[in-house]
Amino acid sequence: ALPGWRAAAAAYYAAMESLGAVLMRAIARGLGLDEHLFDAAFAGGISTLRLIRYPPRPSQAAAGTEALWLEHAGRRRPLAGAAHADSGFVTLLAQDGVPGLQARAADGTWVDVPPVEDALAVNFGRLLERWTGGRVKATEHRVLGGAGERRSIPFFYEPRADAVIAPLPLPGAAPFEPFLYGDHLWAAMTRFVEFRGLEALRPPRGVAA
Repeated sequence: ALPGWRAAAAAYYAAMESLGAVLMRAIARGLGLDEHLFDAAFAGGISTLRLIRYPPRPSQAAAGTEALWLEHAGRRRPLAGAAHADSGFVTLLAQDGVPGLQARAADGTWVDVPPVEDALAVNFGRLLERWTGGRVKATEHRVLGGAGERRSIPFFYEPRADAVIAPLPLPGAAPFEPFLYGDHLWAAMTRFVEFRGLEALRPPRGVAA
């Protein structure tokens, strides 16, 4: 085991939880709501910290993998992470110095999200979009691979599994039936390849992730 790893990871997790709470309250204020509106839902939340390694990719597509390569900035790049939006509230992403992250702009084009030293990239999640009735849009993003190895550390800021997600008093927000965050998360996670088959244990309960 790496000496000091457990303590360092726990300290980082706690720092990201604190930052997530600051952003949560800022979002509430920005929507004209009480800044503590979301506090109860996140007390005892189930936020997730992950360490992701993207291995080096070949310079040319192997036979049968051509569909996983994209044209970008005048050259072909392998797709290392398919386009998606995270299922939670917000994601705080630390990147190493290797580029590759892209976000989809409002006009549908893909823009680079270059690593910035001592800074985090912030992605809005599907939960935030649903909770605000579409007033805040989830950040669709993808990762392009390259010749070098890439690492990232995403922190997914999430409420309690039993938190009731109900419509907010926001003008112009799309209505929805209240649901439990745990049901939303289960519906989202069972769509991932690595969790395929888990839906047989308990089918998603009518919640579109």
